[in-house]
Amino acid sequence: MNLSILMITKNAEEVIADALNSVKGLRGELLVADDGSTDGTIGIVIQYGGRVFELKNKNLGERIQWLISKAQEDWIFILDSDERVSKKLSREIKEIATPHRGGVRNDKNKGYSIPYQNYVFGKPVYWGGERYNKVRFFRKGYGKVTPVSLHEEVFVKGKIGALHGVIHHHSFRTPIQLFTKFTKYASIAAQEKKRACETLSFGKLFLYAPHMFWARFVKEKGYKDGWRGFVLAFAFSYMETLMYWILLFL
Repeated sequence: MNLSILMITKNAEEVIADALNSVKGLRGELLVADDGSTDGTIGIVIQYGGRVFELKNKNLGERIQWLISKAQEDWIFILDSDERVSKKLSREIKEIATPHRGGVRNDKNKGYSIPYQNYVFGKPVYWGGERYNKVRFFRKGYGKVTPVSLHEEVFVKGKIGALHGVIHHHSFRTPIQLFTKFTKYASIAAQEKKRACETLSFGKLFLYAPHMFWARFVKEKGYKDGWRGFVLAFAFSYMETLMYWILLFL
């Protein structure tokens, strides 16, 4: 299999085994950049045959780009520790990344967009901005990751195809874990805005949060996901408020 699977980890022992089990038989190599885990994450990665690198003084996007530079296979697949590859997606990736007789598979696409299925407290959600695709699978030498601390994107030089199998994303597992994550994200985003010298306003401090809730819960029909849609819309508006108030004190 001509596939390098790349992961960024930190204290992910709760979820990483499920992620690695979902790509069994799929990878040629597993490269992991760990951000100082103090639990059993590194041990689990080693059990699954992965190589672990400890990277400091680099943000999320920079860590992934560094791993890309170390990858040895023809194709790259980026997977988070709280994500799981569906069987259909596994078959699609295997078909593309497996060497074919006569040389490399004749494929004009240099990367592929993959649909996400997000979960809140173990149940799938479909509305409120939770249906989207991301480029996470691409040919080595054609993809570059944005050097940002949150929500990195992969830009591919060349044609991008679309796969149909999904990535199951278990990002929000418990109420405490959800709001801990959004608090962390708000702090990181505030630091980014400070570095960008973003100015504050009354609207950002007091109006952006209710607008965020309205956009996700009403405009994008998050209410169709019931109380889980409400919790998620509230969490995003909480993050929006906290981010600008942290920026104010910074």
